Amino acid sequence: MTEGNTEGTRADARTGARAAQGGPLSRKRFLAGTAAAVAGGALVAVPGVARAHTTPEPPRDIDVLNYALTLEHLEYAFYRDGLDKFGERRFENADVFDGLGRYLRRNAHENFVRIREHEETHVETLESVIKSLGGKPVPEATYNFEKTAFASVAKFVQVAQFLENTGVSAYDGAIAHIEAAKLLTASATIATVEARHAAYLNLLNRDVPFPKAFDEPAAPRAICRAVMAENGGFIVSAPRPYGPYKSLDALCAKLPTTVTPSS
Repeated sequence: MTEGNTEGTRADARTGARAAQGGPLSRKRFLAGTAAAVAGGALVAVPGVARAHTTPEPPRDIDVLNYALTLEHLEYAFYRDGLDKFGERRFENADVFDGLGRYLRRNAHENFVRIREHEETHVETLESVIKSLGGKPVPEATYNFEKTAFASVAKFVQVAQFLENTGVSAYDGAIAHIEAAKLLTASATIATVEARHAAYLNLLNRDVPFPKAFDEPAAPRAICRAVMAENGGFIVSAPRPYGPYKSLDALCAKLPTTVTPSS
C-alpha cells in the first residue's frame, strides 16, 4: 500500500482517527457509512451479491454475516442485561477492581457502557448490511447469564473477557470466508474494535492485554455450536425459524469447518 501525499488523503486519515477515538465523527456514524458503502452500487459487480434477491439460497457472505450477528446479539445482551443488573454504584465498588488504581476503577462502569454501545452498533450495522444484500437477519436468542456470568461483578468481568477474546478468534476465523471486498472492510472495522475490548478486559482481569504476536482464529461452525447451552454456551434457545434458517443449528451447519476457504 502506497502512502498518499495529498491533503485529501491526510484529511481522510484524520477523520478515520477521530472516528476510532470516538471524536466528532462517532463510531456509529462511521460504521453506518461503511454499511451504506456496502449496500451501494460498488457491490453489484461482485459475483453472488447482485443475485441476492433472486437466488433461493442466500450467498455464503450472508451466512457468515448472520453468524457474526449471532455472536453480536449475544454480546450486546450480555452487557445490556449485566449493566442493568449491577448498576453503577455496585459495579464501581466491586472488589474485582481492587489494586488496579483509581483511574481504572473510576472509569470501569463508563467503559463497560461504551462497550455495550459498541456491541449495539455492531448489531445494527450487521442487520443493515444483511438487509441491503437481500438477506434476512437472525433475531436475538434467549440466554442464561444469571447463574454464571451474573453471579457477581467479578464473574461478569471475567466472562466479558472470555466473550471478547472469543469474538476476536471468531472474526479472525470467519473473515477469510467473506468473498465481497467491501464486506471484508466492514468486518475488519468490527474485528479490530473487538480486539480493543479484549485487551482492556485482559488488563482488568490482570492478564497481559496483548499476550501474543498473533491471535488464534477459530472455525465458524465450531464457535457457532459452542455458544449453545448444550455445549456449555449461553444460548438456551433460539427462535424457529431462526431468520432465514430452520434453526440456529441449521445456520451452524452451513458454516465452514476451517479458518481458510477450501480451494
